[in-house]
Amino acid sequence: MSKAVVTSLLNMKGGVGKTTVAVNLAAYLARDHGKRVLLVDLDPQTNASLSLMPEKAWSAWAAEHGTMADIFEVGGEGKRGKHDDPHKFKDCIVHNVVPEIPGLDLIPSHLKLTFLDLDLAARPGRERILGRKLDKVLGDYDVILCDCPPNLQTATQNALYASDYFLVPMQPDYLSSVGLGLLLDRLDYLKSELEFKIKCLGVVFTRVRRHVAFHQETMERLPEEKAFKKLHFFTTVIPENIAISEAPMSAKPIALYDGSASGAEAFRDLATEIVGRL
Repeated sequence: MSKAVVTSLLNMKGGVGKTTVAVNLAAYLARDHGKRVLLVDLDPQTNASLSLMPEKAWSAWAAEHGTMADIFEVGGEGKRGKHDDPHKFKDCIVHNVVPEIPGLDLIPSHLKLTFLDLDLAARPGRERILGRKLDKVLGDYDVILCDCPPNLQTATQNALYASDYFLVPMQPDYLSSVGLGLLLDRLDYLKSELEFKIKCLGVVFTRVRRHVAFHQETMERLPEEKAFKKLHFFTTVIPENIAISEAPMSAKPIALYDGSASGAEAFRDLATEIVGRL
């Protein structure tokens, strides 16, 4: 059985639409391309989780089955090793989290992940925990997407260590373009220090406003800059779109909330591009 391709979505800058890309890309890969997809929510804000399941359902699942916080054993609850058993780890996975999209699974996040760095500070090999856990389910999926918090701390390091690729969603503005260079520099440092290999799947421009001149200028300029010449920039761009912003309130991806929206068409095209790259 082939193993899943694991990809981390990351950007050190918040508010760039990273979680939106993670959620909707996962949905279209499962729905339109028949991929078995696992979305791993590593951000303590739980935005990806609540974009796919109502808050009450998430709360009940967290209490009964557990979340990423239980997998990492943070928050001072439970016994060490509780989720080392593959059945315990798999119990945290919400299968078919959106019933209308078979094949889309989720490991939800929890606010307790806020304490991850503190709780794991003294644990040896703390950046390898997620990779060891995911090894147990790699054969169950075609694609695993890790939605990372907007930093390069322990949760993100775990995702990167477990991943084959990383994908960078970014807004086409000045600060984001500066941040892209810093992100790549920090990743080079981490790869050297933690001794892991990972490739850049590409950069996707998000929250794009077509009528804003500097957005267009940035999207044309960055691929030509020497520092980014080797990066793949996806042709598909994700527009700033009201429907995309509203969809999480219904705990549905844009494909189900409003499949006719311009944002839905963009994510459909991006999923097709991603499949081609993989």
